[in-house]
Amino acid sequence: MTDPTAPFEITDRTLDLATGEAAFSYRLGDDEFTERLTLDPALLPAAPSAELDAALDLVHLVMGTSYYKLRASGRVVVRRPITKAQLAVAEAAYGPGLGEFAAVNRLPLPHVVRWDVEVRDAPALPASGGTAGPLLPVGGGKDSALALVVLPDGTALAVNPTDAQRDVAGAAGAPLLGVRRRLDPLLHRRTAEGGRNGHVPVTAINSAISTLVAVLGGFDPVVFANERSADEETLSVGGVPVNHQYSKSYEFERLFAAGAAEVGVGYFSLTRQLSELATVAAVAALPLREHILSCNRSYTQRHMGGEATQRWCLHCDKCLFTFLMFAVFLTPAEAERMFGGNPLDDPALVDGFRVLWATDKPFDCVGERAESAAAMAFLAGTRAWGDRPVVRALGEEAAAFAAATGSTVAGFLPPRGGHAVPERYLAPLQQALAAGRPPVE
Repeated sequence: MTDPTAPFEITDRTLDLATGEAAFSYRLGDDEFTERLTLDPALLPAAPSAELDAALDLVHLVMGTSYYKLRASGRVVVRRPITKAQLAVAEAAYGPGLGEFAAVNRLPLPHVVRWDVEVRDAPALPASGGTAGPLLPVGGGKDSALALVVLPDGTALAVNPTDAQRDVAGAAGAPLLGVRRRLDPLLHRRTAEGGRNGHVPVTAINSAISTLVAVLGGFDPVVFANERSADEETLSVGGVPVNHQYSKSYEFERLFAAGAAEVGVGYFSLTRQLSELATVAAVAALPLREHILSCNRSYTQRHMGGEATQRWCLHCDKCLFTFLMFAVFLTPAEAERMFGGNPLDDPALVDGFRVLWATDKPFDCVGERAESAAAMAFLAGTRAWGDRPVVRALGEEAAAFAAATGSTVAGFLPPRGGHAVPERYLAPLQQALAAGRPPVE
C-alpha cells in the first residue's frame, strides 16, 4: 500500500495530433496513473502551439484531483512549470473544491495543500480569440437548455455524452461535440482496496476540458450556465463553509477565467445573476422543457454506456428540487407529463422536500434554502397545488422559513449580483427571461 504521506505528483502529459488522444500522467508513491481523453481528430491542428500547451496544463492540473484524493496527503508536486493563474486554479480545485470530500472523510477543514512547483511567466496574450463561435458545455438540464436558446449560434460540448445530452442539444438544433474521458482502471482498484473516495470538482475538470476543445476548434468564449445559488454553501463545519458546487461558484469562475484568458479563450457563466426560479420561469415557457433531464441517478456508468434508459427518478434530491421549481410555473398535468410522475403526491417524500431548506443541505446541485422554502410556501397558497399531500404537510413550515428570511417567489425572479457576462449576450438573455411563464394560480 502506498505511503499515506507520499506526495501526489503531477508528472507529464501528451497529445497525439494524429489520433486525438491526450494522456495525463500522475504518480502516488509506487503507483502511476494515466487518464486519457479522446478528442475529435477534425479539431486537431497541424502543429502544437503555446496556447495548446497551456490548455493541456490546465486539464492536467485539475484532472489530478480524482487521483490525489486516494491519500489526500496535503502535498502536491508539479513536474512542469505553470503560471501564477494556473496555480490559483489548482489551489482552488484541491482546496475548497475538495471541501465536501474532506468533510465526508473527516479530514481537517479547510483542506490545506502544500505545493512544490516552479511558477513561470504567463505567455503573451493572443491577439484575438477563436472565430468558431461560443462553446457551450451541456449537462442536459434546464440551465443547458436556457443557454442553448439564448446562444443559438453556439456549439454544444459533452464529456462522455449520454442520450440526455444528445436529446437537449438536438432539440435546440445545436451541433454537439463529444469528448471521451477514461479514468485509469487502477483508480478503481486502489479505491476498492481502501483508498479514500468522494466528490471532486467536476465542473473545474469540465471547464478545463472545454477550454482545451475551444483552443483546438477555435471556439470563443466557453459559456457555462451556473446560477448564483452555486455560491451558497452546502453546510458549515467548525465555521468553515463546505460547498458541493464550489467549482460552479462565482469565486471559482473568476479564478478560472484568468487561466483561460492566458490561452485566448473567454470563460463565464451566462446565468450567474439568476436564481433557479428565474431560469425555470424562462425554460417553462419553452417546448425544450420536455427534453431536459436533471437527475444525477441517470448519469451512472450504465447510463453512459447505453445499458439503461435515462429518466427522472423522482426520489433524489435533485429531482425533488427541480420538480418543486417547475411546479411554481406549471399545472400539475403539465408537470406530470414533463417528469413522468408527481412526487408532491407522495407523503413518503415529505422529508425529502423538507431537507431542501435544512441547515445542512443535501450534497447535490440544489438551489438556495430560502428559494426552496419560498417555492413550497407559494404552492400552498395556490388552487393548482395547495391540496397535494406534500404541500399540505409542509406549506406552513415553509411559509415560516420564507417569512423569517423575507423570501418570496417574486423576489427571486429579477437578476441580481455580480457577473462577467459580456454586454452582447445580455440582451438575448433578458429577452428569454421576459418571455418566461408567470407563476401558476
